[in-house]
Amino acid sequence: MSKKTVLLIMYVLSVMFFFRSVFRILFNEGTGGYGMVIVSALVMTFVLLTYLKERRKEKEQQEAEAVSKFSN
Repeated sequence: MSKKTVLLIMYVLSVMFFFRSVFRILFNEGTGGYGMVIVSALVMTFVLLTYLKERRKEKEQQEAEAVSKFSN
């Protein structure tokens, strides 16, 4: 499995956990859980930024290969 695939799976799981935490707060009022919303939002942000950085590296590498093929 590539690193991008693992990051996307982690992102989907963290989004699901985020929505679970939000729905739990909305439907079970007074149960707390606000910390889990914050933690899952931070995890989602970190994973998404890492994924986008990885995607940018891959695109730059493909562009560099295209330029090197074009110059030859």
